[in-house]
Amino acid sequence: MGQDDTKLTGPDLGQGIPIESLADGQMLVGYAHGKAVLLVRVGREFFAVSPHCTHYNGPLAEGLLIGETVRCPWHHACFDVRTGEAVRAPALSPVTCWEVARHDGVIKVGKKREQPQSRTRIEPTAQPERIVIVGGGAAGFAAAEMLRRVGYGRFLVMLSSDSALPYDRPNLSKDYLAGTIPFDYVPLRHQSFYEENHIETQLGKTVVELDVQAHELLLSSGERVAYDRLLLATGAEPLRLTIPGAEQPHVKTLRSLVDSDAIIDAAKTSNRAVVIGASFIGLEVAASFRARKLEVHVVAPDKRPMAYTRPRNGGFHSHPT
Repeated sequence: MGQDDTKLTGPDLGQGIPIESLADGQMLVGYAHGKAVLLVRVGREFFAVSPHCTHYNGPLAEGLLIGETVRCPWHHACFDVRTGEAVRAPALSPVTCWEVARHDGVIKVGKKREQPQSRTRIEPTAQPERIVIVGGGAAGFAAAEMLRRVGYGRFLVMLSSDSALPYDRPNLSKDYLAGTIPFDYVPLRHQSFYEENHIETQLGKTVVELDVQAHELLLSSGERVAYDRLLLATGAEPLRLTIPGAEQPHVKTLRSLVDSDAIIDAAKTSNRAVVIGASFIGLEVAASFRARKLEVHVVAPDKRPMAYTRPRNGGFHSHPT
């Protein structure tokens, strides 16, 4: 998601501000050279980065500054303010960094810096021969991407029961479902990324058994996959309706890209939808249906939307009619 630099606010950091105007542990949004900038003070050092999270454009100035990292208030992506690196999912891309100079009690933001490599590197002698990741969602992808970023250079395999490469699952209930973005926005990375980074992706593969003694996985096809290190990143499953009629073809459950596409197809020929569940995903789906001009009814056991009165698993059901 791109940031909008047309509405610049705060002080002109390119012209500089007094050092004492920013206390240790504080952040300040301003601008420099026509770009929005977040100025951060950590002890006696100052850092300048983009004020927008690279995941969903969240306002980093409203997040938490912990040591030399800033955490987005929306989805808790974490960035190193010294290097700009995205050090924690769900963000994958770094934030821009600028040079910072101090002179005569004034802090000034200078030119953009080149993006350095990760400060964390895996030593070749400490690398296992073969890492297998079970799960092709955002967590599994983020792990594979980070392993390559920090220098893991041996065999890396991702097993996924999904038929598609890892994609941005939140969009399945938001913009993609609403029809306001193209499919190109949905994949986290395209096929070329996996080829260039030598990440083997095996799609449509379901793991049915784990043999920890033999370091092997048994797939539903009968195939066995060996590993030296294993990461389980299988994600969660939505609650499914168990009431009479839940098996009807117009009753849909949303978890995968295939599910979202099926709901979109049903919505194209529908006038009304019932969404069961009034938490984040249910309400996002309701809003997406409204964007498609459907009449929407939200059904939930709580007295008001977003009332977290008891623990729930993710998921919702929709009934386009």
